[in-house]
Amino acid sequence: MRNLAPADSNSRISVLLVEDDAEEALRIMEMLAAARAGSVLVSHAEGVESALRMLIEGSYDVVLLDLTLPDGSGIDALLRAKVAAASVPVLVMADEDNGPQALQALRAGAQDYLVKSELDTQLVARTLRHAVERHRMLRHLNEVQQREHFLATHDSLTGLPNRISFQRGLQAALEDAEREGTWVGLFFFDLDGFKAVNDNLGHAAGDALLREVAERLRNATRKSDLVARLGGDEFVVAVKHIHDAHAAATWAEDIRRQIGQRYVLEGTECWLTASIGTAVYPGDAEDAELLTRCADTAMYHAKAQGANRVRFYEDGMNAAIAERFRLVNGLRDAVASGHLVLHFQPQVDLLSADLVGAEALLRWRHGDRLVSPSVFVPIAEQTGLAVSLGEWVLREACESAMRWHSIQSRPLRIGVNVSGRQLSDEPFPSRVAAILQETGLPPDRLDLELTETSVIDANATTLATLCGLRDVGVRIAMDDFGTGYSSLTLLRELPVDALKIDQSFIHGAATSERDIALVGGMLRMAQELGITTICEGVETPEQLQLLRVRGCRLVQGYLLGKPVGQAEFEEQIVASQPPWSGPLSDPALF
Repeated sequence: MRNLAPADSNSRISVLLVEDDAEEALRIMEMLAAARAGSVLVSHAEGVESALRMLIEGSYDVVLLDLTLPDGSGIDALLRAKVAAASVPVLVMADEDNGPQALQALRAGAQDYLVKSELDTQLVARTLRHAVERHRMLRHLNEVQQREHFLATHDSLTGLPNRISFQRGLQAALEDAEREGTWVGLFFFDLDGFKAVNDNLGHAAGDALLREVAERLRNATRKSDLVARLGGDEFVVAVKHIHDAHAAATWAEDIRRQIGQRYVLEGTECWLTASIGTAVYPGDAEDAELLTRCADTAMYHAKAQGANRVRFYEDGMNAAIAERFRLVNGLRDAVASGHLVLHFQPQVDLLSADLVGAEALLRWRHGDRLVSPSVFVPIAEQTGLAVSLGEWVLREACESAMRWHSIQSRPLRIGVNVSGRQLSDEPFPSRVAAILQETGLPPDRLDLELTETSVIDANATTLATLCGLRDVGVRIAMDDFGTGYSSLTLLRELPVDALKIDQSFIHGAATSERDIALVGGMLRMAQELGITTICEGVETPEQLQLLRVRGCRLVQGYLLGKPVGQAEFEEQIVASQPPWSGPLSDPALF
């Protein structure tokens, strides 16, 4: 073997010359060197077997093959060379011009047919250039096709298989399990708290977190198992060759613990958990698509039960999911078609017996039943309807408060509930200001009521939103006060104007000394802080008397008036004996 060193390694061409005649081989190598001005590397093999070994072990841009080698038929040698290195172009050479032989060689895969006696430097240069260019073009095309196939079947962020690729792999795994008599455990999981990472640390940190989760899943499973990212923060794992539900549960818990370990993102420590839905083949489903739906359904139930848990699929879950699907679609239609209404519950000054305002309460009649806000409000937040729904409620409530002023000289306040999703929306203060301007309601007559749970993990965006609302001039009220986990901290850190003491304390005050003490303490604390208090859920004269004795001024509850529609509430405003006048006229209160 003789090598002719190239002048420029970056542009050199590697040629494998297969020629048994040493003088002929030297002549051809000299022409090759002259044709490429020295930038060619020629490897010489004298026989077919040595040439095949070199093709398998090395990398070549082109092969020059003599069809008249003594140790094998020329066409057979060509075919064997194409098997050894399918993408490498082969130029065949013969001692004389033979049309049938040339045609046979081209059909067998040769790129060109050369006659040795006609070879010169110019012909060698042109033929070599065309062969190499074609080889590199085909190689690039193959790389592009492989890349396109990867992008079509894998998630670009994590490199994991995508939904389409996973479903194909899962179906094959189920077929293998049927033949082997084994089970497949499918774990569908969603990351709890992922949105908070994006909101607080940015999307770049969120992407890094998803890549870390993908890596942990790879490490937590075997090469034979399937791992995929379905989109967003949803991942799925299929574990093969298990034999019972206990093994599936063990795998699910191991994955949950792996996900729940500490992360370090941009120098910041954070933790998150996973809600995992589990389904097993063949017990829960017999095909890949249905098994995935079962695991997804179980995951939804795990998340609804408080997250960070594993839930196995059970019969009846699909019925609950179907009901939720009907509610989601119905709620979208209700928002678009105006099938939602507001009811209003009076808020009364206990000492003057005057109506001071009302809380706007959203009601939805879906078909022949009234859907509880505790059901459809979380759905609105989960489906992205909370912002548009909240704006509709706010506009309707402000317009109602303006109508009340036209039928009563005393201005009334209106309380409107605000969701955590609205608070995390930066333009919310400007939208509130725009609605106040459109309706003409003075800002100081609007109470925006938020729960402790909606702000318990208040971030910079939420705090900026609350400060922006205060700048607009509206009043911030803390609803259901006393039922959260950080009440005093919230009072210290958030711009709160009013507290609505939760009805659970009011109900217990008539029978529990502890609840009486708690209510009294909250009233005194609010007074010291200069914060207005409203006691909710007043239902009996005894509760009313207890609140009056302890200095409560503003009350709300069924004893004073149930939530009613717009027309009925306006009738109560102008009535000589409104519902709240009776209880407040009881001499026992004064």
